Amino acid sequence: MDIIKKLSSLQEISKIQLSKILSLAPDKKNLILESSLIKPLERVCGVKWLKGNGVEKIYKLESVNPEANTNAIFYMIHLDTKVFKRVVDQIRSQTNIENPVKDRYHIIVVPRHTCTFENELEQLGLLHSIVRVHSFQWMPVHLDTGLLSLELPDVYSSLFVYENLACLPALSKCLWQLSFVIGKPEFVLALGKYSNGVLKQFEEYCENRGDTDKLESDVGALIIVDRSMDYTSALLTPGNYAALLSEVYTVSTGICEKKKEETEKLDEKCNPLLEKQPLHITLDSTKDSIYSDIKNRYFTEVTSVLSNLTKQLKTEKVNSKEMALDEIKRYVQTQLQATKFKKKLITNHLMAAETIINILGHRYERQNEIEQNIVRNTDRSANLAYLEELLNTSNDPRVTLRLFCLFSLFQSPGDSDVRRFWSKFLHQFGFERGFAFHNLATAGFVPEPAPSGGALNLQGKLKLPMFAASDAHVSARNLRQLPPDPSKVNLRFPTCPSYIFGGGYVPLIAQMAGMVLNSVPVAEIRGKIEALGSLFVTEKKGHLLQNRTVLIYVIGGVTYAEVAACNLLETLMGAQIVILSDKIITGNDLMESILSYPK
Repeated sequence: MDIIKKLSSLQEISKIQLSKILSLAPDKKNLILESSLIKPLERVCGVKWLKGNGVEKIYKLESVNPEANTNAIFYMIHLDTKVFKRVVDQIRSQTNIENPVKDRYHIIVVPRHTCTFENELEQLGLLHSIVRVHSFQWMPVHLDTGLLSLELPDVYSSLFVYENLACLPALSKCLWQLSFVIGKPEFVLALGKYSNGVLKQFEEYCENRGDTDKLESDVGALIIVDRSMDYTSALLTPGNYAALLSEVYTVSTGICEKKKEETEKLDEKCNPLLEKQPLHITLDSTKDSIYSDIKNRYFTEVTSVLSNLTKQLKTEKVNSKEMALDEIKRYVQTQLQATKFKKKLITNHLMAAETIINILGHRYERQNEIEQNIVRNTDRSANLAYLEELLNTSNDPRVTLRLFCLFSLFQSPGDSDVRRFWSKFLHQFGFERGFAFHNLATAGFVPEPAPSGGALNLQGKLKLPMFAASDAHVSARNLRQLPPDPSKVNLRFPTCPSYIFGGGYVPLIAQMAGMVLNSVPVAEIRGKIEALGSLFVTEKKGHLLQNRTVLIYVIGGVTYAEVAACNLLETLMGAQIVILSDKIITGNDLMESILSYPK
């Protein structure tokens, strides 16, 4: 079976795992979902399947208890201590301690529960007799052709910002479960400390809990990379349609949805607030032929494609008026519904394109120019001036902080530059965000202050960051991630993955996949990328790939821009690249993790 067909059927395994848990209560049951689980669960099994497995009513987890009845009650939540305590409080408020109903309550924790959950229930006298706790880790959700996501929230902030390793076993188990479907590749490359940790735990899973019996792997090589190894690809403003869509709208589990709502006309700085068009788009090439055509195109080409499609619809409408009666009848029976559906798709994408232009158009070209200057380490003073301008005019702290992080990585800001920016940032967006400086340092964006210094006391001696800005620039140059002349990169018919950033930068995962597919010697690969971080390489039958399918596993989130770069690479090289991550993200999501307290 083709590997894409296998990956698209992974949800069947997830359904079997969930049905085993639900079958513990053979009669009718109610399901109460944490709101962030609703959309992923729709992609995993759907409401119809749940109804077929005995779920009578489905509720969203609220502070108010659902109506009481005799059904068994299943709660499904993420691994979150606060949410777990809310659920326990609800259960206690509904339970008759003197005459409890045995096994009436079940708590399903995604992806896994910890011993602290069971300990708390045991202390309250609820464990086993009244409440049972289950772990449920669904298989990776197949969002689009060759794109898999675990849909786990907060992996980046847990690992890279707060250095909490609780989610690492789930990331390793995913790889272990997947190996039973697609096998174990002969060539494995892991870059970054968390990627090495995932690979080590994966091998322990295979040793202790059983190894796959597949003799031939569907994947020739496995590349595991930490998000921190290439922050640049997340921080740069992308140029392809799918990536820009995720920058402007909220995309969850491959669904871009915006409902019509009343919004304020001006923001806090009296900037006009541009309204986002209401729409619903499924970012799946198999379900939306228009999206399949335009998702990886540079945005300037998207509008012309949509314009041509609109003209075709108008022509079809005119032709239908000139049809004879039997032709009209045949048209209604065979083509009308398809035409209506196509019209709806085009309308959605036109509204999305209009919103992208309205929200990003006024600063896109200037922003792209500044970002290219930064990664090429040129025009430092002009870059600082633009950063200050953005700080004064933008009402979104993530946008300003994102550009500052890119500047910090590539142009080595001095102590005074960092102090000046952070002081102005706190004045603009609130001193309650002072803690975030420590998060920036932990994640490796800025130099870390001396132990005696705090977020607001940056006068002390600064230690070196995890990787100096000059090293980021040198590494990008050594890995040929910076094309010599961005203006010569063809954006309409691209032949270089850098097109997604206007010809300015090639994502690291695309460059690594290119080296593996080109059978670059392992010694040369080591020499080029081991300076970035902890590197592990294993090859069992030499580096010449027998199977030109590469699985790339990004720990900490992957962007639609990186996906587009890899899609182009597989077309150019006649290969197949499957991308797996814990979540599809944008640079703004990384900044949100920096600016948010741990959950």
